[in-house]
Amino acid sequence: MITIGICDDEAAYRDHIKTICSDYLTRQEQEFQFIEFSSGEEVLAYQGDRMLLLFLDIEMPGIDGLEVMEKLRGNDLIWRIVFVTSHKELQWDTVDLKTLAFLEKPIVVAGVQSCLRTAIRENMENIDVIYKTADGSSCIKLDQIIFIQAKGNYVVICSKEKEITGYDSIKDLEKQINGTTMMRTHKSYLANLQHIRKLLWDEMQMTNGVVLPLGRKYIPAVKDAYNDFIKKVTIDRNK
Repeated sequence: MITIGICDDEAAYRDHIKTICSDYLTRQEQEFQFIEFSSGEEVLAYQGDRMLLLFLDIEMPGIDGLEVMEKLRGNDLIWRIVFVTSHKELQWDTVDLKTLAFLEKPIVVAGVQSCLRTAIRENMENIDVIYKTADGSSCIKLDQIIFIQAKGNYVVICSKEKEITGYDSIKDLEKQINGTTMMRTHKSYLANLQHIRKLLWDEMQMTNGVVLPLGRKYIPAVKDAYNDFIKKVTIDRNK
C-alpha cells in the first residue's frame, strides 16, 4: 500500500491528479490510498501514514508550497514532493532532495505518470541496510544513514535520529551498500551522498553538521559520484 498526498486549494486540481494517479496505479496493480489537503497548514499538521509522494501546489492562501517545503525538510512522513504551479520561473526555488519534480499547470497525464514511476523506483532503491547487534541483527533504511564509521571491531552508524553500534566490519557493510548512494570516502568512513551538505577538497560537511575527512585516494571517485547525484536530483528528475 502506498499513500499519495495531494495539496491544492482548488478541488478540481486535486480531483484531476487523483484520477491520473488512480488510473496508472490500478494498471500497475499497486494498492494505494489518497490523502487530500486544501492548505499548507493542513499538510504541516498531518500525522498519518507515511506518504510516498505529495503533489503540492505552490500558490495557496496562507502558507504557500515553498514555505511548506522548508518546514518539511526533517519530516520523514512525507518522502518526496512534486510541486505544481502555473509559474515556471519558480522551478529552481523548489530544488531539494525531497523534490522529485516540478509540474506546470495544466497538469498532463505523462508528467504525473513519470513522477509515480520515479517515486516507486527510488523507494525500491531505498534498501534496508542490515547490521549485527549484540543479540542478533537489525536494519535501517538507507536514507536514514548519514555516515558509518569504523571503530576497531565494530562500526558506529550515525543516523538522522541516533548513533547505532553495529558489530560488523566496514568492508562487509561496504559490500552490502555497493551501488547505492553510500560509498567509501575514507579508510574509516562510508558516507551517504544524500547527506553531504558541502563537499570541499579534503573534507565533507554532512547534514548533521559533522565534518568528515575525505581520503586522498577516494577524492576523484567521491567527487564524480557526488556530481552525478546532484545532476540526478536537480536535472534528470525533471526531464
